[in-house]
Amino acid sequence: MKTINQTQLLINQSNRSDSHSAVAYIGRGIPPVLKNKTAQALFVFSTLVLLPVFVPALHRYRFFTPSSPITLGWSKPTHQIEAQSASAETIAATTETTTAQSDVKVQIETGAIEDPSGHALDHFFAALAKVESGIGQIRICHYGDSPITNDGITSTVRKDLQLKYGDAGHGFVLLGKPWGWYGHIGVKQEASSDWKSDPMFISRGDHMFGLGGASFTTSKAGAWATLSTDDTAPVGRKVSSFDIYFLAQPGGGDFSVEIDGKPSIQVPTAADKVHSDFKKVTTEEGAHSLTIKAIGNGEIRLFGVVFEANEKGVEYDSIGVNGAYVGLLDHYMDAEHWTQELRHRNPDLIILNYGTNESQFENLRMDQYEQDTKEVIKRIREALPNVSIMLVSPMDRGTRGPGGTIITRPMIPKLVSYQRRIAAETGCAFFDTYSAMGGEGTVAKWYEARPRLMGGDFTHPTWQGSEIVGNLISTAIINSFEKYKEQLSSSDVAQRTVDGKQQ
Repeated sequence: MKTINQTQLLINQSNRSDSHSAVAYIGRGIPPVLKNKTAQALFVFSTLVLLPVFVPALHRYRFFTPSSPITLGWSKPTHQIEAQSASAETIAATTETTTAQSDVKVQIETGAIEDPSGHALDHFFAALAKVESGIGQIRICHYGDSPITNDGITSTVRKDLQLKYGDAGHGFVLLGKPWGWYGHIGVKQEASSDWKSDPMFISRGDHMFGLGGASFTTSKAGAWATLSTDDTAPVGRKVSSFDIYFLAQPGGGDFSVEIDGKPSIQVPTAADKVHSDFKKVTTEEGAHSLTIKAIGNGEIRLFGVVFEANEKGVEYDSIGVNGAYVGLLDHYMDAEHWTQELRHRNPDLIILNYGTNESQFENLRMDQYEQDTKEVIKRIREALPNVSIMLVSPMDRGTRGPGGTIITRPMIPKLVSYQRRIAAETGCAFFDTYSAMGGEGTVAKWYEARPRLMGGDFTHPTWQGSEIVGNLISTAIINSFEKYKEQLSSSDVAQRTVDGKQQ
């Protein structure tokens, strides 16, 4: 017998009320997208994609193109909701999935983290077990594309994990807003107009975008940026240190740091050679604001700030870049620079959550896609040999089909299949968001649902939809951790039995 339709269950649950919901305090207006940059990006994409068509000599040329900027379908919530994930019984339903290169079918537990190696998340779970016992902190870096750039999905995962295991702070936050809708829920951001933002993209330059994939540069005296905790948030209300990420470079200028409007220190960025640098500023734990001001004695380039509390628990970085695809981390992020950033942050788990933008190209060269994904995993492991890595698939993404119906883009299940196989071959964990949210046809159901769960671009979920997806991910992590502890406990019992017999 079939289980209850998971999409319908999630839609029904989305109508409930939750006073702790992240959407209760994030329904702010979204500034308009900067049209000039969008127009420029569309022109570059079109030119590069069509180049082989008009120049036959370049027929073997490959350009792995990210999505062009699109009109977002996010909407403000009209009421507070509780969009919890499906029950364990429903999530336990299985589905047959065919791997990318084989006709052999394997049973996959929908809504659960897959780990064929059985050890992909050992490092992360061992650290989480210590946190659960009251010792230390864990850090999670969630890399992805535009569906997480407003922190709707990731803020839900952050909230769920912090309420259960402890709140160690917001983690990494960009210094400013490289696109109008960027946000880190629970952190207030303001800045003067004197900064030039440069998000990771098909760009010239040195490809040094910091941990979060975007840099902010100025040489104007008095240019400022302020980040502060939000006392209306359910988590992240306290901070005891701000760790500032910036670039040290020849001729670099200085910037000053103020805590709650009071001068703290002045930080030089001049150095003999270019490298990542960091400055941690501590304060009494509580609600605080951090203001950075340019002195004006040279160019300064900053990336972001880590908010950390002196508490046991979880820090969760939301690192989404508009138009991103996994190959950006391979081709457009300086490898040595990224290594320096990762080693300083030293996360216990890195999530790679791409595929949305790749899905719009039905003739995508999958050999190149696989090569790029494996190279990114390789670079992460070279930087952090012990870190746990999990691939998270894209959500269902829709397009108009025959008769104007909304259908799933054909590349989505193909990308999911490839990601599943790549994760298995590289010893990474894998979470199939596409199947967990309902699989083929989910976008149409979510778009037609009331309240609407999917935006009019059939790509970006509304706040309600974002929270459902975030709950699916956090529930999968929590359930997988519980299984890890059960297996660990069983192993301990078995070992004690063996030791007893030996005695």
